Amino acid sequence: MSDSIPPDGFPVEPAAELDDWKPASPDESRAALRRRRRRRGRFVVGGAILLVLAIAGSAVALSSSGGGDSNAAATTATTNGKATSGKASSHKGTSNKATSNKATTRAASKAIALTTNVHTDVGVMPMRTATTKGGAIDIFSEPSSPLPIKSLSAKTEYDIPRSFLAFDQYQDWLHVYIPARPNSSTGWIKASDVTLSDPITWTIKVSLADHKLTLLHNGTFVFDTPAAIGTPDDPTPTGTFFYTDPLDLATNPGTAYGVFAIGLSGHSNVLTSFAGSDGQIAIHGTNDPGNIGNNVSHGCVRVSNDVILKLSKLPIGTLAVIT
Repeated sequence: MSDSIPPDGFPVEPAAELDDWKPASPDESRAALRRRRRRRGRFVVGGAILLVLAIAGSAVALSSSGGGDSNAAATTATTNGKATSGKASSHKGTSNKATSNKATTRAASKAIALTTNVHTDVGVMPMRTATTKGGAIDIFSEPSSPLPIKSLSAKTEYDIPRSFLAFDQYQDWLHVYIPARPNSSTGWIKASDVTLSDPITWTIKVSLADHKLTLLHNGTFVFDTPAAIGTPDDPTPTGTFFYTDPLDLATNPGTAYGVFAIGLSGHSNVLTSFAGSDGQIAIHGTNDPGNIGNNVSHGCVRVSNDVILKLSKLPIGTLAVIT
């Protein structure tokens, strides 16, 4: 018999010849039946196992979904501050933990903000003149100090309102350069006791080695000029100083101070008193321009009268750095 080809074109095995067929023996029939029953049993067991696995998977998925809803409900309760359903209460521990974490985060944020504010306030303030509002100024070693370490009168010995050079600020406290010994000393004063100027934009630099005074505006060079400085016995002190006492001497220009003198916050390291003063140094003019550029003073910085008149126009608090 030739091969049969079904309509879809796939070959099938040829049918057995009727002459080849023989009935099975009783033993063969019973063996075949047992095989069929074993196969059926294995099929039933396998199906039951698959069914159990499917049910278990559904239960796990349902539990996970419920847990997520409970956590979300608990989070919503914490955020909104309202009572929630039993789902949220069943995860009270999770909710409390979330609340604790949030509280910790808020506390950390507050600490960071405080630290940021402190560092933002301290050290970034442009230098300004701090002038008394009319009273004596108490000076403290730090803002938390209960008692002042020093008190300065409301006016200088030249009857000029007391001033300081403020370079830092913390809350209602100003960190300032003090016009007193030791040179370049600093302390804290209450901001409420003084009036602050606009930022200081002028700087005078004096180089003792070069016998030269340089004027800068906002860090930009304006001019430089020769300067006379102290003798080896009465040297000009170095440090960070500022204008405190501008004195117009135009009516008596024949003195050693020339036509104008600008008292600074610094003092001689050798002379504790001089000409009735406490050894305060100054930048001033001269009646002997031939000595400009030499070591001839008692610690002051001398420049020509033309130069001192230009410098006299700068405000109280102008920075003067001597190196």
